[in-house]
Amino acid sequence: MLRLRPWLSTSLTAALIGCGDGGAAVTDGAATTGTSGGIDLTAATTGDGPAPTTGAPTGDTDTDTDTGGPAAPTFCAQIDVSLVLHPSAKIYGLADQDALVEHFTNLVEETGATVRVLPNVGTEFMATTDCLLAQGNAASDPILVFGAGGEVTPGAADALRCTLDRFDVYASDFDVGNFMFSGLMFPVLQRPDWPAPGATGLAMLVAATDDKQANMYALPGQASEAYLRLVGDGDRRRVSAFTYGDGGLELHMFALAVSDKSRHYEKSSIAYAAALAEFTPLAVRTCEDFDYEEPLPETPPSGCKRIDVLFAIDGSGSMDEEQDALRGADGMPPVLAEFTDALLGELTDVEDFHVGVVSSEQGFTALHTHRDYPMTPEGPDTDCGLPPGQRWLVGPSPSFADEFACVAATRSGTEEMTYYNLAAALHDPANAGFLRDDSLLFIVILTDEDTYDFVLDTSVAIRQRIVDAVGGDLDRLVVLAIAGGQGVFEMPETVCEGVYGGAAPGRRILTITRAFRERGLFQNICQGDLAATFAGVLDDVVSACAQFNPVP
Repeated sequence: MLRLRPWLSTSLTAALIGCGDGGAAVTDGAATTGTSGGIDLTAATTGDGPAPTTGAPTGDTDTDTDTGGPAAPTFCAQIDVSLVLHPSAKIYGLADQDALVEHFTNLVEETGATVRVLPNVGTEFMATTDCLLAQGNAASDPILVFGAGGEVTPGAADALRCTLDRFDVYASDFDVGNFMFSGLMFPVLQRPDWPAPGATGLAMLVAATDDKQANMYALPGQASEAYLRLVGDGDRRRVSAFTYGDGGLELHMFALAVSDKSRHYEKSSIAYAAALAEFTPLAVRTCEDFDYEEPLPETPPSGCKRIDVLFAIDGSGSMDEEQDALRGADGMPPVLAEFTDALLGELTDVEDFHVGVVSSEQGFTALHTHRDYPMTPEGPDTDCGLPPGQRWLVGPSPSFADEFACVAATRSGTEEMTYYNLAAALHDPANAGFLRDDSLLFIVILTDEDTYDFVLDTSVAIRQRIVDAVGGDLDRLVVLAIAGGQGVFEMPETVCEGVYGGAAPGRRILTITRAFRERGLFQNICQGDLAATFAGVLDDVVSACAQFNPVP
């Protein structure tokens, strides 16, 4: 669809107003003193910073053309770029500076939006310089207005180059500038003028290797959720991320989680300038698609006819109560059986479903056919009665609740490999036939511990194996992780207590789950019970099924 640029015609000025309302929550930050290498670590850490340099317009406007045709496409009025740069990243040479200037210049000229840039190193403090004084900024105002209305602001490129030169020699008594997620999120939490309400948000994280903070803040799942919530107001169309680094697995997971227009680039595979050039059209699209709705398809999706449900159930001793609730043991209502009944009540066109259970024990990725597996060897006394050669249940059937109660009774050790085993089970030849080519895949993790599979594989690789199992089509997938919550970026949590006892934060589980974006659902196991959890995701699974259009 051809789109006119908004600064080419005054009749399109009103279209800039429809960017929506959303703002960052403000958390007061304590001022911290210290200077280093020409960089002031004091002024910009206070919560009562200067008024916004510029803000997005507010209000509604009629965007119909004079000829009475359809409403003109609208564009975002402002792009706020959080630029976080690792001082040790080798991107400070003249050619790389030119590439970044060209990126922002293209962004200004191709969108016509006001483009503001907040440069920072990876630090919990806001690193400011005197490079913006010539632009008329106050000493405490680190926000560079790079351009507006299709024109680059005079002196903006020089101010950016000056800032890059200062970051190149950054040194601090507090850190070495490689806390990438803190460098991104702390200004959002500490400054009431960043970002502007209604602005499109771009997160640009450039690291030498990866985030190095190594504490509860340094988590891509938590950081991506906070960026989407506080900057994008929960709307993925309003945000995208550019991440760059060597071995940047956490940066990669952050980019995967933010939006489909985000990208991660490995320094060993692509030069910085080339990565910026490749990302520029995606950044432009983030602005253009801000409130653009794709037309409805001419042929509505047919919806899924089959659903395949794969469980990874923690079989350690602390999970007895959760397992009993899921299975319906000791006279309790069978949570999963009631959920599938409700699901089929909503999805009357679904013909059948498969249900499989995989252990959390390392090395066991074949689906269960026996009770208390794998700690109890398979034998006649533990056989769940599945047909020979079939390692999954088929429903609906009169015996489904009893069969599931049997295979879902798992016993394993205390080093849970939940996500790794899920991904491996989808590719294990022993499970051939479980996942069908035309089915919706619903994955469920149930655990009170984090997944320890970092000793086996990376989170990026595990996520990719799951995506590969559905042919790269996220529309075929819904992932529900039920694990210990970790709070939010601005208020992280540790061990929680719920109706089933205590649970440790599932930080790695949350990170992988967030990387499936809107198809990744997370439920704190300490909040409510399993019946409420499954009832709460019923609409998500129904919606995913209704939107599914299996390839014949």
